[in-house]
Formats: sequence, structure tokens, C-alpha cells
Amino acid sequence: MSKELAYYYNQKANTMLEKGNYLNAASYYKKAISLLPEDPMFYHNIGVCYMLSEDYEKASKFLEIALEKGIDLDETNLYLAHSLYEIEKYEDILHLKEPQDGQNKINFLIIKSKAALKSGNNEVAKKIVSHLKISGYNSQELELIEKMI
Repeated sequence: MSKELAYYYNQKANTMLEKGNYLNAASYYKKAISLLPEDPMFYHNIGVCYMLSEDYEKASKFLEIALEKGIDLDETNLYLAHSLYEIEKYEDILHLKEPQDGQNKINFLIIKSKAALKSGNNEVAKKIVSHLKISGYNSQELELIEKMI
């Protein structure tokens, strides 16, 4: 019964999150976690909730727990990288698992290259920019990063 109730709370929180009601969504995610603490998706979801409400410290905490509990979503690493960047934990970003492909990978690599620059790892930033350009990706942001290297 508690498993079903946990998923009910998660769904209720998802609905509130979609409406931008982050405070209530977080409270329902916490209820879901209290009933089923081993489910990594609940930690991912509350991490996204905190990220959207710009509480990046809490977001990174819950997204890290989701990864520790075995979640395997590219978005989790991307959102964690974004949150860590916002709280200026640049070195931590350099050790995150890179998403496999698609837009998540590109967005992650952009964040990682900026984090590398901020932490003084220009060689890492240069390699990332080179990799993105070889892959055919180009943007004003990428050109700006390249000029900063």
C-alpha cells in the first residue's frame, strides 16, 4: 500500500510542478521519498523541482542522491551540471558522467567547457570545444568560449 501511495504522491507532485507550484510539489515529493526512499526517480524529480525554483544547492543534493541510487537518465547529469554551475562548484562538473548523445550531450558539454574555463582548466575547455566543432556543432556561445580560451 505504501508503494502505491508513494507513486500517488509523486504523480500529484508532478502535476503541481507542471503548474509551477514548486513549494507544494516539493512537499509531495518528500512524502513519496519517505514512503519509498530507494526509488531514485523521486530524488530526480525533487531535484528538478528545486532547480526550477532556482534553489540550486538543494537541487544538486537531490540530483546527486538520484545518481547514487542508480538512476540512468542523461537529464539527471545535465541538470546536476547546471545546478553545480549556478553554485560555482566548477570542479565537480568536470567529474560528471557525460550524457550519451543528442541535445543533452551538447548542453552538458557547453556547461562543462564553461566550468573548465572558470576553474582554470583551459586544456579541458579546448578539447571540449574542439570535439563539439568536429561533431558539427556551432553556436555563438561556443565561439565565445573558444575566444576566451
